[in-house]
Amino acid sequence: MGNKDRYYIVALSIFTLLLGGCVPVQQAKSPTFKPTIKSTDKSMLGGLQQYMAALEQQGEKGDIAAQRQLGAMFSASGNSEQADRWLRLSAESGDADAQAKLGDIYTASSQYDEALNWYTKSASQGNAKAQSQVANFYLKGWGTDINLEQSVYWDNLAAGQGIASSQNNLGAAYSHGEGVDKDYGRAIFWYTKAAEQGYVIAQFNLAGSYFLGQGVKKDYQQAYAWYATVAAQRNDRVGDKARTMMNRVSPTLRKSGRMAPSKRLADEYIQRYQSDRQLFTE
Repeated sequence: MGNKDRYYIVALSIFTLLLGGCVPVQQAKSPTFKPTIKSTDKSMLGGLQQYMAALEQQGEKGDIAAQRQLGAMFSASGNSEQADRWLRLSAESGDADAQAKLGDIYTASSQYDEALNWYTKSASQGNAKAQSQVANFYLKGWGTDINLEQSVYWDNLAAGQGIASSQNNLGAAYSHGEGVDKDYGRAIFWYTKAAEQGYVIAQFNLAGSYFLGQGVKKDYQQAYAWYATVAAQRNDRVGDKARTMMNRVSPTLRKSGRMAPSKRLADEYIQRYQSDRQLFTE
């Protein structure tokens, strides 16, 4: 395949991503994927080809940002060989984002040792996503032995930078005393941080904390509102459990005359903390 053909394939993939918002990698790889391009679109496509050519020239000169961008573009087009080449050049020059992207690629192919290597390099430079991934690897024992203390250490760094999954994981660690001393108050703190970002599992965990009165005063109204927020977003096992818990606390709320305000609070949380809204007001 010549350079011209290679640029066309990559540019076409990026162009289609721009038009459609997202194209699955499988579709980008498929030889039968032939979108119709208007004459005006062909002009834009030519511009993308020129842009790719200019990027490659910069990358060959050692421009780290250009190398990283080329790697991301080739990865989006399904060209894993070129993606690996350019990302590795950038990563080996110390680019944290390229290191994290390489970690993603190796994780997708279950090469966990190599993925952890690149995630750790990126995480050590402060990349929040990589920090969260390193924590996850230590939690699951991917590419390393399970080490809950290390998992908590890296989740703490990522959570401090706003990564919701790490915030939830820290909440769970404090709830169960895994890798850290049990502390329900700290668990509530981190569950709330993640829940308010729309992280569904944290919302479920926070609801459970209010239901049980762990780290916070028992509050069925808060529990109902958070369970309702989960139920509005999920139709899976988690959503079913949330609906079951809503039904469980509802008789107590009705008996105490707090059912209506609980539903209003649920609607408020649904409006604020998730996008697929299913209001629970009577």
